[in-house]
Amino acid sequence: MENKRNNKKLIYLAILIVAIAAAVGFLAYQKSEQNYQKAIQSELPDKCATPPGYTDEQWKEHMSHHPDMYERCL
Repeated sequence: MENKRNNKKLIYLAILIVAIAAAVGFLAYQKSEQNYQKAIQSELPDKCATPPGYTDEQWKEHMSHHPDMYERCL
């Protein structure tokens, strides 16, 4: 009888852990999606122009990591 109680407790604990992990994952995904949208909206009209916070050299290096996005700039 005691063993069945312990098994039920373990099952409830496992369900609770999975629910918490799912909630945390969902919230983290939403936050990353918000950050992505914010970054997209803050792009300069001229993709090749060096944005604030970068030196020309840093920006060229960054663009080289994304040749499909900055093909005309490289």
